[in-house]
Amino acid sequence: MDNSEIVNPVLDISLRTLPLDMTDVFGNPNECLLEIGFGDGDFLIENALGNPGKNYVGIEIKKSRFNKAVRRAKRQKVRNVRFIHMDADIAAGELFDTDTFTTAFINFPDPWPKDRHKKHRIINRGFLTKLSRIMKKDGVIEMASDHGEYVTNTLYTMRKTGLFETVFPDPGYTLQMPGRKETKYEAEFRSEGREIRYMKFKNLKRTGFSAGRSGKI
Repeated sequence: MDNSEIVNPVLDISLRTLPLDMTDVFGNPNECLLEIGFGDGDFLIENALGNPGKNYVGIEIKKSRFNKAVRRAKRQKVRNVRFIHMDADIAAGELFDTDTFTTAFINFPDPWPKDRHKKHRIINRGFLTKLSRIMKKDGVIEMASDHGEYVTNTLYTMRKTGLFETVFPDPGYTLQMPGRKETKYEAEFRSEGREIRYMKFKNLKRTGFSAGRSGKI
């Protein structure tokens, strides 16, 4: 195949049997990494371009952002990234087989700061159970947030579920992640003087948890 050929980065699940066969999706058995809520796709695309021997999957619910990422991936002729336009909670429960991903990225998730909205936060037991199932044992979740209370709540929820182990020592996060690709929001927040906290969690792959098959974030 001509390396200059543009690969369609959109993964249309209506054309495929579930759970997805990632070797068939990408045409190779390479390691698969996932980004949940990829926004404009800058982080995912930069990682894919820098690591051509790995496969990247992104899930995004907002159509305008999804379309922008697709256009950029086509423009840059990225071959090892696929985008799914779908609710991440449903995707995690329905689309992927057990032990699919080695790494999951969650960059600057909506903190839903008002008390009445906190039920919408992506970090909850139901979603984490689904995510644990589709990740390999000892697979890693990497998270970044500029919202202090959200970080505290995330660390508490992770400990409470017992599905993932915090990698960083107390207080459970670090303020520096050398070698990390910087997102657009990350650059903006830094320029505004906001403190960004990075978290990392290891999948313990405990048994006895049953992932739900539906629900919204």
